[in-house]
Parts: sequence; structure tokens; C-alpha cells
Amino acid sequence: MSAYLQHVPDDRQKVCDTCGHSFKPKGFNRHQRACEQRARESEEDAELWASIPPAQDRSERDSENVPEHTSVDDIRTEYHPHARIATRIQAFSDFTRQHHYEPPRPDRQPWLPFRCQLDFEVAELAHETALTHEQTTRLIRLVQRGRTEDFSLKNYADVRNIWEAASHRLTPFEKDTITVPLDGNDMEYTVYFRSLWDWGVDLLRHPDIGPHCVFDAQRLSKFDGDSFIRFIDEPWTADAFWECQSQIPPEAKPLAFILYADKSKLSSFGREKGYPVIARLANLPVAIRNGNGVGGGRVVGWLPLVKDDPKHKGTQKFANFKVAVWHAAFKKVLASIIPPSKHGQWANCWDDVVRLFYTLVLILSADYEEQSVMSLTRGVMSNFPCPICLIPEDKLSSVMPHDYTLRTCQATNDLLIKARAERRKGQREAILKGQSIRDVDNAFHEMDPNTTDVHRALCYDRLHIVLRGLFGDHMWPELQILIGFLGRDFAAKVDKNFDALPRWRNMNHFDAVMAITFTDGSKYEDIFKLIVFAAHDLLPNTDECKIAYLLLRCIRAYLEVDLYAALEVHTTETIAAGRKALQYFSELMNKYICKSEALRPDKNWSFPKIHLAAHLFDDIEAKGATRNYNTKPNEKCHGPLKESYQHRTNFKNVAPQILRADHWSLVSEFIRGRVDELAAYNARMDEDEVDTDANIASNFHIRFGSRQPKKSLEAIEEQHIDNPSFRRFRTKLNTFLNALPNVSQQVNMLPSDEIIEFRFLKVNYESLVDFRQTTDYLRCSPRFHNLPRYDCVIVNTATGVFFARLLFLFTCNVNDTSYPIALIRPYDAPTGRRLQKDKHLKFWRVRSQPRETTSEFILAESIIRGVALAPDPTIAGDFLVMDTVDSDIFLRMKQMHLAAGHLD
Repeated sequence: MSAYLQHVPDDRQKVCDTCGHSFKPKGFNRHQRACEQRARESEEDAELWASIPPAQDRSERDSENVPEHTSVDDIRTEYHPHARIATRIQAFSDFTRQHHYEPPRPDRQPWLPFRCQLDFEVAELAHETALTHEQTTRLIRLVQRGRTEDFSLKNYADVRNIWEAASHRLTPFEKDTITVPLDGNDMEYTVYFRSLWDWGVDLLRHPDIGPHCVFDAQRLSKFDGDSFIRFIDEPWTADAFWECQSQIPPEAKPLAFILYADKSKLSSFGREKGYPVIARLANLPVAIRNGNGVGGGRVVGWLPLVKDDPKHKGTQKFANFKVAVWHAAFKKVLASIIPPSKHGQWANCWDDVVRLFYTLVLILSADYEEQSVMSLTRGVMSNFPCPICLIPEDKLSSVMPHDYTLRTCQATNDLLIKARAERRKGQREAILKGQSIRDVDNAFHEMDPNTTDVHRALCYDRLHIVLRGLFGDHMWPELQILIGFLGRDFAAKVDKNFDALPRWRNMNHFDAVMAITFTDGSKYEDIFKLIVFAAHDLLPNTDECKIAYLLLRCIRAYLEVDLYAALEVHTTETIAAGRKALQYFSELMNKYICKSEALRPDKNWSFPKIHLAAHLFDDIEAKGATRNYNTKPNEKCHGPLKESYQHRTNFKNVAPQILRADHWSLVSEFIRGRVDELAAYNARMDEDEVDTDANIASNFHIRFGSRQPKKSLEAIEEQHIDNPSFRRFRTKLNTFLNALPNVSQQVNMLPSDEIIEFRFLKVNYESLVDFRQTTDYLRCSPRFHNLPRYDCVIVNTATGVFFARLLFLFTCNVNDTSYPIALIRPYDAPTGRRLQKDKHLKFWRVRSQPRETTSEFILAESIIRGVALAPDPTIAGDFLVMDTVDSDIFLRMKQMHLAAGHLD
């Protein structure tokens, strides 16, 4: 346990016979009496709770036992029986998962062991910028010359010594050696690791992190007016956490870890590599767990890399040896949480309450290669490549239906025992090949098998399975090849269409994509979301393009599966819809594989990453939303490690140097959080792009920004004299204002009356995905980053819901009331009979009115949210709703398709 958490025992301390903890003599008797009382109550409660049957599975709609006075959107929270908390129903506005607690009184000297705050801030700056020893000393001398407050640092050696002293406030790294035999020789490797238990307790003890921990499984449901519909997001709202809590004593709490491991290229050309292990605490909310602060992901291990030996390279023996080294090293990482997984361990938390925790590895976040190592499976070339189930290699291309036996750690152990009982090597190998298992001891099998099963802990990883897997490595190159068969003009037109797509916040804009053969996951994701809108006009369902058109349909179907996979919150309905979308994709993909065989005979679609989608929605039901186990946040942790290699090492024996820098960074974050927590929080969370005028008329839903000088109505009409949408601007504005229900007096705005133009609109709305406030940042500007930008919106007025383009934003005063108004071009013309292409590619088509002068005024408050509309090059004036840019618009368009009868 770290020095920050551990009291140093002395001869005067007494040991409690009940809990085994040491205490000072003062207050010992009181603690002992209370501890004995808690033990007696625990024994009684254990008998009581053992007699309670498991809670009813409410995975489907629950229309029974709905209490009176239940309102739409009310939230029901059902706690695990061990929590001893009654089920509660709350109004949505009152629902919160945050613990209400009194913030602790801050330390008077939070910068200790630095002698003063300025000492810490100078050392912090030197560390963050990776100054050399000489540069740090020069910085100190400059501060000494111009200081106006206390400053005591002398040189780099002084800074280093204080960092080393501060390092003991949090769990440090340890170093150990493992020995693994190879051909009768004991091969030694060095492994670095933190105590996982002590690191977890660091978080439990942290006064700002600990209160956010959730220790009891929950089942959450939202009332839709008829029944409660269960929803899942965080790990503790899913099934695996509930089942694990059922396996431990009633008085205990699960302490669940998320572990990630992957090799990282430290040098520019990849000659120097590292193998970090990163941990996150599943009991923390995702905003903290996937964040960058002390409660986020942390390097807890550094595994050895086995160099290829020409003597053994390519042999089964050497492959098994490398896996054996991995598990021997990983066992060191797990060592501190293995005993608590079986017998529990007490920990004193932030609130000075001692709790009994049982540890478990709930989630393993990894690419397929690491999943194979973790599960002891033999990889992509084996007979049974899936680390989760026993699907044969030749059946991988057909995703659904899926009814193959799931692997379990117990079955794997039994297989290893059976194989090792065989004296003949050939027979032993035949048994292991029957399930493609390696003859290696699995480190995860040391954990309590009732709560940690490596095969169940492995998860669907969107980054590597989709973006760098089936789409990035297979479907996208396949489409490039098929478009290439059609000629250069087709490829050039795809690039042109990409450039014509509207820009959208947090999405890459491409002027060309057909030459892209390798890029990062975020760019692949955006190409994936946009390609259907850029290529549909080039690939009609005709003989020449029939195969490419079918592939485009497969991409759209797979994109729908991925959009369901990316939802931050899942309901039973979205999971059912996701499974249906997966079935549809599987059928389309099978059809494409069959029909493209003659054109692409060398293309093999039977590989693990196409099959792993079969486990996607089982993972969501078991462990929550995919962002809980996506490798993307973990791969971001590689960046600081690479920087440390480049700037904080001498390029020799780099592991201890990198890990020392990583630990100093953790300690620096810890101290900085306590010195200036509020300022640091505001800096991290401030996403507001535009300064807005405090005097602008606004409400919670909408807010104007980018204010322009006042102009008269006459000047506005003169400025836009060539724009048909602004004809009769003043006349139409008077008509609009007089039609407003709260305008009682006749309005007649004169040409000299002034209005204020704005070029930025912020729209707050409740997301259909997670029921929380989401914000769109929209532009209505003739010059934004040197280009005109007029975003589109969804509008809800008395005439119904429709799509429109912003043309002009302004406020005008009527009877001392300021009205925020938007001039829009509505896209509400009839689109006629639905095209076959629109049915196949799930397009929602909108059309502008034929007259160029068609424009109208609306109150800005009637805007629901922003939307991106892609022009359809085949029909002038038609646009396609880009329902792939975010999860909320995807679900909204699904509702509109359903209401229009487009969906089954």
C-alpha cells in the first residue's frame, strides 16, 4: 500500500482481532466494540439476505406494478439485494447518480513536500515541458532573480529530490524478475508494475474521486407512459456487475477493474517499443474513468517484450513461450488483487468508512491480437480463432445466426488438465487443437473464477474491429478497388462529392479520400459515416455497378450496426433494434460475398473481426455501453509515454525512466488538483467556442452569438438586394410579428428601424440517447474560416416538423420585448414516390420549394437542433439528411422513418 494511504505501525499500536487493522491506543476500545457489533450484524444479515430470492429479471418492458402518480420519464432504480436499499422512483429532473457529499476542507499547504506553491508550480512547468537538467536550473535562476514571493528551489537536483519525496504520496512502481523455461534454459525478464490494490485504494481514499464510486449493481428503467423500459450505460447498470455482486458475501462490495494491454511504438520508426498495461476503475462514472485526471486511466504495468530468435522463430514452441512470458509477467500485475478476489480485503475509504471489497477483472479492453494472448487461443490461423466462442474458422464470414458454444475459464482449465494428463505429445496437441488452446498457464485463472472469467471479460472493440478492422481494412479498400474498375472519372467524382458535403462540428472534412489507404481511427470513422452520401450517385443499381452498389448497401447496413454500438445509453428497444440491424447486415454481406466471388476470387472474408460483431449486443447487456471498453481512450495514453521516451530518457534502459516520468506526472496531477482544482476543472471542461454577449436576448434552449453592428431594415434589404430570399424582407417581417400570439398591438416596423444581426447560434436540447443536455453550435455567416457557412436545422412550428437552412439570425425589439428570429429556407416540398435507392440506403430526402424567393421567418426557439444536409447531385434542389453524424440524429431519424412507414 502506498505511503499516502498507509499508517506506519509502531509498538504502541493495538491490533483489532475482528478486522485485523492496527490502531492507536486512543479510541481503540470504542472501535473494537463497534467492529464486533458490525460482525454480529453481518452474520445475521447474511442469513437474512441468503433467504431472499434473486431480483426478477426486468430485461423486457415492465408494465406490472406501476405505482400510481407515476409520470412519463420517471426513473426507477432497483438496487442489488445486497445493497439493502429499497427500489426508488424519481422524477427525471431529480434523478442523479452523483453522491451528495460535503466537500472536504482543503489542506492549508497542498503543495507539500514542495516548500511553497511557487516551488511546485516551477517544478510542474519544468516537468510538463520536459526541460533538461540544465534548462531547469536556468529557469530556477531566472525565477530567483525576479521573484516577488517565497521561492526556495536551488537547482535540478533539488527539484528531483522533492519529486522523489512526493512520489510516495501515491502507489509507486515496483520491479521484479520472472523466469520462464525454453529448451531447458531459464529465461529471465524484467517486469514493472504498481500494486493494483493500492492504486485502487488510492482512488477510494481520494476526497474528490472516492465519493463518485458506485459499489452496488443497479437496474435502471425509464417510464414511457405505459411501462418501465430498462436502460443500460455504466458497468454497474449491466448484468455482469449484478451477477458478480451475487457471488460475494452480502456485506461486501465489488471492486471492479478494467485492464488494457497493447504494444506501443515509442520511437518514430518503431525500433523501440513498450508494452504498457493501463487500468481503470469500473466503479467510477465514465466521465471520470475515461478522463485525463487522477481518476482516469493509469499505467499499472510494463510487460517484457520477447525478441524473435532465428533459432525458434515460427515454431509452435516459441509462440507458446512468448505467451507464457506474457502471462507470467501479467500475473505480477494481478498479484495484489488475486487474494482479495477470493477472500476479500478491507479498505478505509474517503469517508473514513472501512468497507470489505472483493476484487474482479470485469472488462479486458484489447485488440484481437492481445485478446488471443489473454485467452490462450491460437490466433487468426487456428481452427477456432474466436477468443469468446468455439466457431470454426470456415464459418466466420457468416455473422448471424450465432449458436456456437461459449468458452469459459472452467472449460479451458479442464481441457488443459485433460491434455496434460496425456503422455504422448501428439495426443496432447490434438486435444488442445480441438479448441485452439495453448499449453500455457493463464494468469487470469488465478482470480476467483466465480467473478473473473477471461473469456467473458473480453469485449467488442469498435476501434479495431470496425474502424481498423472490417471497414478500414476490408470494406473501404474493397470499395476503392471496385470504383477503380469503373475508371478514374468515378474516383474523381467521389472526391468532389466528399468536398461538397457540409462541414459539421467535431467531424473531419475531406476534399479527397480515394487515395487514402491508411489513416487514424477517427478519420476512418468519418469516412465510414460519409461515404454513402458521397458515392450513391455514382453507383446505381445497374449491371455495370451492381456489385459496387451491393457493397455500398453492406456498408450502410454495417454503419447502422456501428451507430447502435456507439450509443452511450442503451434501452431494451435499441438493443433489439441493433440485433435486427446485425441480422440484416449479415444477410446482405453473405449475398455480397456470394455475388462478388467471380469478380474478386482472391478476396477472403472469413476472418475473426467480421465474426466478433456476433458478440456485440451480448457485451452491451453484460458490461454496458461500448465506450466502457473501447480501446480508443487507452490508446491515447500511449502519447505521453512516447513523449517521455523522446524527451525524458537517454534512450538506454528506457522503461524505468519512462515510468518514473509517468509517476511524477500522476503526482503532479494529484497536487495540482488540490492546489487549484476549480481552475483546472474549468480549463478542461470549457468547450464554449464563442464569446457571447451577456445582453443578448436568450433562453436556456437557444442563444445567439457573434453579434454584428445594428443596421436598419432598409440597409439589410440593400445589402442583400441580389438575394431573392431577402425580397420584401420588411413586409414579411411585419406580417410575421403581427401573427405572434403575444403581440397585442399592431406592429409596423419602418425602414429606419434597426435590428441586430448574429452569426452564431447555440442550441441546447435533450438527447434521445442519454436524456442529457446536448449542444449544437451552428453558423449563419457569409464568412466563417474564409468560407460561407449556413447550417441547417430541424424546426417545430404549428405547421409541423420540417427541415430548413438558416439564412439570417437577428433580434428586433417590439413593445420593449426582444425577439430572437431566424430567416430560413424551408425544405418542405413534396418529394414524390420514395426511390428504391432511398429504401436500400435508408435515406430521408428533403426538397426545397421551386421558387427561389421562398423563405420565411420563425422564432429561433422553434429550432429543435441542428442537422447536416448533403446535396443529392442527381436531383437539383434535393438533399439527404445525414443521419450518421451523431447518435441523437440517428435515433430521431429512426423515429421519423417509423412514423412514415419506412421501417418494418
